[in-house]
Amino acid sequence: MKTKKNIGQMFYSKSTVLAFLLLVVAASIVFRDKNFLSATNVFNILLKAAKNGGFLALGMTFVILCAEIDLSVGAVFALSGVVMGIVGTVNPFLGIVCGILVGVVSGWLIGYMVTKMRISSWIASLAMMFALRGIILIIAKKSVVIEGSIMTFANAKFLKGVVPGMKSGISILVILLFVVTFLCMYISRNTKFGMGIYAVGGNCEAARMMGIDVDRIKIKAFVWCGAIAAFSGVLLASSSGSATLSAGNVYETYAIAMCAIGGVKLSGGEGKFSGTFFGILIYFIINTIFTYLPTNISVHWQSIIMGLLVLISVGVQSEVLHNIKIGKKKVEA
Repeated sequence: MKTKKNIGQMFYSKSTVLAFLLLVVAASIVFRDKNFLSATNVFNILLKAAKNGGFLALGMTFVILCAEIDLSVGAVFALSGVVMGIVGTVNPFLGIVCGILVGVVSGWLIGYMVTKMRISSWIASLAMMFALRGIILIIAKKSVVIEGSIMTFANAKFLKGVVPGMKSGISILVILLFVVTFLCMYISRNTKFGMGIYAVGGNCEAARMMGIDVDRIKIKAFVWCGAIAAFSGVLLASSSGSATLSAGNVYETYAIAMCAIGGVKLSGGEGKFSGTFFGILIYFIINTIFTYLPTNISVHWQSIIMGLLVLISVGVQSEVLHNIKIGKKKVEA
């Protein structure tokens, strides 16, 4: 009986990975004629994730683990690219630094409003989102063209001809997605800040009584979230060769959805960055499957299906389900 419980707990803790594996196996069988598991297709999915909010989901995880939210990441994503493009005409390196600073400053401001002014993170980040979108329209009337060494770096590819089936090589964006994922995992597991976000998200008052500087932890979480969103914006603008004013629209909702699918509890304190990463993969695998279906599903139905998926993911984390499991354990005991 004890062994059975341990196995059940193991699978429950790894539910996102299990869902990912089942989805991959099912898709590879159904779409075997389209070579779903070919190296080219796998890296195309990863590239799509890197370009369309994958980085933002990793940054959002810091904030959600603290039981907060950041609705400004899409605007940060857009403004960082615009700032990088404008300043980059003078000095490319300075342009990158200024672009990333957009996220750092906006994250710090949201964190300050949440911790010092006691404003809800929903309201603070929503206000920041509107402000940043306004700033974009003030400093740029049209898309900013990006050229030169910045664009060359963002479009770099490695291991050309080394990976079977990948003659063009692996994009730097995919490599950086893995690097940022492992960096976030390391921070969450091996630093005081990483342990602090779980303590703060689990029970803020208990964390404060333990001597944890709750305000500092939350501010740092928002700063990390903003910095990663800005870094992503700089990368995508550099890769595409232009920073569009509407870039990142609704990316904040994508990021939250990926976190939820990855098992990050939206009430805070529970979840892993590895789970978020698999949540990102699940999201974009399903997105890719839509394009493979014989009768192309409209964008509206895709949104409905994704919404149901997020609802199911959150439902799995709900207190009702948790209480049912506890009741079952008591009955078995």
